[in-house]
Amino acid sequence: MHKSILFPVAIVAAVTATPAVADLPYAVTPSGRTEAIFDMSVVDTSDKIANGCADVGWTLVSTTQTMVVCEAQLTTMQSVLAALAMGNQYSTPPKQYLRFNIAGLDGGSRVQATGWVETQMAFGQVRTEEMSSANYHNAVMDFLINLGGRFPPGTSFPNHALLGVSGGTAVTSPTEGIRVEGVDPGSPADKGGIQVGDIITKIAKERVKNGDDLLDGLRKAVKDPSYEVEFLRAGKASKTTLERAYRTAVVAPALREVPPVSEQATMATVVTPLSPADELAKFAKLHEQGVITDAEFAAAKARLLGEK
Repeated sequence: MHKSILFPVAIVAAVTATPAVADLPYAVTPSGRTEAIFDMSVVDTSDKIANGCADVGWTLVSTTQTMVVCEAQLTTMQSVLAALAMGNQYSTPPKQYLRFNIAGLDGGSRVQATGWVETQMAFGQVRTEEMSSANYHNAVMDFLINLGGRFPPGTSFPNHALLGVSGGTAVTSPTEGIRVEGVDPGSPADKGGIQVGDIITKIAKERVKNGDDLLDGLRKAVKDPSYEVEFLRAGKASKTTLERAYRTAVVAPALREVPPVSEQATMATVVTPLSPADELAKFAKLHEQGVITDAEFAAAKARLLGEK
């Protein structure tokens, strides 16, 4: 199974989290949903996902043969931003949930994921906000693929260039970057001379420190016919120029629609997304309180004003 540019996911970013890395989906499924195919029974798939949630540190909320619900811990920053967007000083701390619906498919299983953040208000009403950002989609797709799922037939990859490395690990020594653990034969990385053990530090001038940064670099790489990749090999800095290429769409017979699932998350109140002005005001308040740094505030302001 081909797993280029996929990296383990430790936590899913909340929809209200600090602005957007990897802000376009790298895998666009025919349904437009976050989903994957598992070549195992529904029961085995349910067990696989439940154990996968536990392995990355999420709390298993409930599990049946056809559905798994996990709670992913929010960072302090994500919790503060979610509270500002959804609640007030009387609301409970926001919680982030992921639900995986599982349906049988020709001897295997089809898994569709949905996510939401919720908080309980002073008088008991629950406010929720669905997670639908590309950052969320990319993270959960990575989670499913790294568990052994595969992309649904018809999935395309129009928004990011194909690099052709797999199993990369984020490192901080001797420098921050992504250590290459596999190179696909004939891929742009292979043709450009990138080797197992190299530490990728920049792609298309984008500084690479983790999987999100790598996706950002590959998004920028589609703008020109070729792009530079900077890396460290045996302690020595080097660079190479790669020809832009796209990952080939998944070809196979179309899938039938997943049957409706009766158990759905309670969506008591859908929160209207913040306007750019309101969102900027929230970031300004966090900046004044010292929750975010000058650099983080400047980056958020630039994004909201369309300067980046």
